[in-house]
Amino acid sequence: MSKSNVIPSLDGFRALAIAIVFAGHARLFPGIPGGFGVTIFFFLSGFLITSLLIREYERYQSISLPAFFARRIVRLMPPLLATMALGTMLVLIGRVPGDLDLSTFASQIFFYFNYFHVYADSGTSIEGTRILWSLAVEEHFYLIWPGVFLLIARGWVGVRFMVLMLIAILAWRAFRFYVWGDTEWMIYSFTDTRFDSLLFGCFLAILMANGTAERLFPQTARAQALFLGGSLILIGIAFLIRDPAFRSTLRYSIQGAALMPVFFYAVTCANTWLFRPLNWSLVRWVGVMSYTFYISHYIFIFFIKSFGLYEENYPLFVIFTLSLTFLWSTVVHYGLERPLLPLRRRLTGHSDRRMKPADNSLPTD
Repeated sequence: MSKSNVIPSLDGFRALAIAIVFAGHARLFPGIPGGFGVTIFFFLSGFLITSLLIREYERYQSISLPAFFARRIVRLMPPLLATMALGTMLVLIGRVPGDLDLSTFASQIFFYFNYFHVYADSGTSIEGTRILWSLAVEEHFYLIWPGVFLLIARGWVGVRFMVLMLIAILAWRAFRFYVWGDTEWMIYSFTDTRFDSLLFGCFLAILMANGTAERLFPQTARAQALFLGGSLILIGIAFLIRDPAFRSTLRYSIQGAALMPVFFYAVTCANTWLFRPLNWSLVRWVGVMSYTFYISHYIFIFFIKSFGLYEENYPLFVIFTLSLTFLWSTVVHYGLERPLLPLRRRLTGHSDRRMKPADNSLPTD
């Protein structure tokens, strides 16, 4: 893994994920699996956050939980609040459907919408913000993961514990589907059934840190072709099988396992012809804009639909939706996200910034 402040290919994966999500929501191509883009985002988030936690632990032999959560708030809230304000304005002028339900709005801002929208009899708030269920999954996961990471980093449990967690979540999904009768949507959007989509990324980051990933995924041309080809086959199978039982249980485990070698080779072999496009400047720029793009694009889909372009001139609908979403993402990035970068970097929570000598290896068992 790169020791610089930038991990190769991750912005490219963000761009790929947002392209898949947008294509699915805008119905660019029949059968585009927009949900797989969300799974990529989950995997990437788990991988990146764990990589940063590893660096912090190697430097300070601890992690600061208050600083961790402060960084999350500074990262997520300004674009989210700005986008919700924009959506509210578009509802008020009649260009986006919605009833501005305050209870729904609160569930989206405070990250419990993924359960609230299923169990509560509430309004829509702003049409196009249903995708905020995924932010709730991430934030619930990060209430738990730093503590689990410390157990692993300090050698109190081994990485085998993570394997057991991945198996347990699969079993829990099966229980909820077969015994409790949960719907496919409930399992898709609930935190307790989607933890593993982030956990697979965390697992890969730890395997890379302790050297296990290099042994699992050799960097010979033959091994890369074998693992990457196998990953594509598994992902394709997960797309093609439409059975609700499979899609509610095994699908996420297969996708998570298949993404592990793809991310590993993309990060460690970023300069090869296959992964070089992920690091092109334009692709990385799209990746940098991806968070605001993600939380706002569906609102703009409904906004442009209100002018009738979706039915009358679909190409113009796509062009205008993309243009407005990128414009908004750029404004938010340069107006809110970039000015807050120095603050996020200062939020370490460690008064002693010197390197501390210690055994920095993570357990391999």
